[in-house]
Amino acid sequence: MEWKFTLGVGGAVVRDERLLLVHHAYGAKMWQIPGGYVQPEECAHEGVVREIYEETHIRAKVEGLLGVRHRVKEGDNSTYLIFRLTPVSSHDPIPDGREVDAAGYFTLEEIEAFSSEDIPALNRWVARSVLGSASKMLLDQGDPDGLDRLYNLYIQP
Repeated sequence: MEWKFTLGVGGAVVRDERLLLVHHAYGAKMWQIPGGYVQPEECAHEGVVREIYEETHIRAKVEGLLGVRHRVKEGDNSTYLIFRLTPVSSHDPIPDGREVDAAGYFTLEEIEAFSSEDIPALNRWVARSVLGSASKMLLDQGDPDGLDRLYNLYIQP
């Protein structure tokens, strides 16, 4: 069996105590944070910014790393990084019409009202983490060696 290694990213974009969610037009057709796969030539933080823009036309900047999910199953070894971001764009999200058929910002109460068929448990956890009382995350310390290379260290300051 040939194994596949993938790096996925998801972006928790928070604006006015609301979390950006997209409704996927394929697969399970659930509400989720925007995201996708990192391309071989980009850093993870660049990939999440690109994916958010492609799916919603929202430009955002990374604040830190919220969590990591690692999964091994059926020939697939995948890692998924969950970033917290702040929108740079002030307009409402515009779904891409291909992968995403709806997008919007939701309060924690609205997200909690979704059924388990409407939103994955991981995304509910993300919402509670970023919209709850005290969100903690690892912050980007940049290139700690100062060698001017594509390098990002996420660590508790």
